[in-house]
Amino acid sequence: MRTIGFRSNVLFIIAAAIGLLAALGRPWYAPAPVALAEEANIGDVQGPVEGFFLRLGREVSTGAGTSGWDAFTSTDMVLTALVVVAIVSAICALAPGIEQPAREILRVATLAMLGIVVVKLVNTPDAAGLAERRQGAWIALGVTGIMASSAATLYSAPLAHRKRGPSLYDSPNVPPSPRSTVFDAPGSSSPAEPS
Repeated sequence: MRTIGFRSNVLFIIAAAIGLLAALGRPWYAPAPVALAEEANIGDVQGPVEGFFLRLGREVSTGAGTSGWDAFTSTDMVLTALVVVAIVSAICALAPGIEQPAREILRVATLAMLGIVVVKLVNTPDAAGLAERRQGAWIALGVTGIMASSAATLYSAPLAHRKRGPSLYDSPNVPPSPRSTVFDAPGSSSPAEPS
């Protein structure tokens, strides 16, 4: 089975980081609708399962609500800083000299973003009256999952080795030159050369 290449993972991380910033502009939370006292129809059951699916439908399809930029006080700036760190470290992971520390920083940054988004997804700001999640939170969960997965793939990939040129200490394998007879006394015979 063929896997996604190294550079493709870097592109996925950059695209998902930009997607996280775009998700902060989408609605993250909304107030829960007030239940209306309706006349019960025969055969109409309003149980927890129906309520769950109605709520899930509102979370995915409804575009009204409070955006991530407005809902958070400092979390949006932390996520923005982590996005910048992730983009820079993903680009630096392509450079052979600094790829190992860049990969480690990238992995930590993407896991931190995923953790923050999961906490904000589970912990809705009920005190502000925003009890239901909206599509921005789900989009953020998806793109941070993509970033964390791609960063884990980059982290476990083998390091690229720099091509080494000739060293000053390494001597090339040159055969010795033939014996010179310039300084031999005239009339002396040179030693017999092996045949």
